[in-house]
Amino acid sequence: MPICIRPARNEDLEIAAALVQRSINDLWSRHGFEASMPLRPPAFQAFCLSEDATGLWIAEDDEAIIGFGFSWALADFWYLAQLFIEPGKQARGVGGKLLQKTLHHAARLKATNRALITFAFNTSAIGLYTKYGLYPRQPLYRISAPASVVQRRLRSSRYACSPIAVGAAVDWLGQIDSDILGFRRDRHHEYLLRTDATGFRIEEGGSTVGYAYASPEGHIGPLAVAPGADSAEVVSAAMEAALSLQPQQLSLIAPGGADALMARVIEHGFHIVQPLVLMSARSFGDWRNYVPRDPGYM
Repeated sequence: MPICIRPARNEDLEIAAALVQRSINDLWSRHGFEASMPLRPPAFQAFCLSEDATGLWIAEDDEAIIGFGFSWALADFWYLAQLFIEPGKQARGVGGKLLQKTLHHAARLKATNRALITFAFNTSAIGLYTKYGLYPRQPLYRISAPASVVQRRLRSSRYACSPIAVGAAVDWLGQIDSDILGFRRDRHHEYLLRTDATGFRIEEGGSTVGYAYASPEGHIGPLAVAPGADSAEVVSAAMEAALSLQPQQLSLIAPGGADALMARVIEHGFHIVQPLVLMSARSFGDWRNYVPRDPGYM
């Protein structure tokens, strides 16, 4: 029977999440990395499905799910969050078919830019994306450090940090995103503030200089630095905030072009774990001042 590409449904998302986990662990192990990707609940996928169901697609072979494509869009910006095929099924052209379906989502919304983040060592995926006009723009590095090492080396930032309350107004968050990324993410902030991640407002003398989120596991991101603020001091404040959650380690995804931010975290014991790359149809954003959460959320 031919492979069927159909819209995703809520009941597909748990199965798709397990497929994504298997696919990433298979990719990591084939490139010499530890197959340690945990199985995560598909909360952001479910949120995006409820917002716009036309961005999520399933590939089926004889009624078995073998592929998952997931994109989201804000204003005229389109983002491919996930595109994964069951290990052993990649050579059947499923990825290209799923990508075409997700790109229809971009075309329908008249997106003026398209982007994604993928693993820099996944050359087959990078080759596929370049065929559709998405080109490598920014190197990214997943980095981590033991929390005890960071705690020992960290000096207090001159910026103050305070938690953002669930249900708080997000207009100021959206303004920073607009200044740094070129578009607002208000609904995404409302989603994040309902998760187990803690959002922090970073200030100096009553003026907002940035924001950061930290998970209970110590992962920092997204993080954004307001124009004119000191990115090294913002990330120091974010590290202080993350340490207050008492994790065993800290981690984040650092843009290679963010010199001041990268220098500060390396000084505090972070080391590179994996290379990633931002790809897009055209350049956007100030990547000296933005730390993505993960390849799906950006």
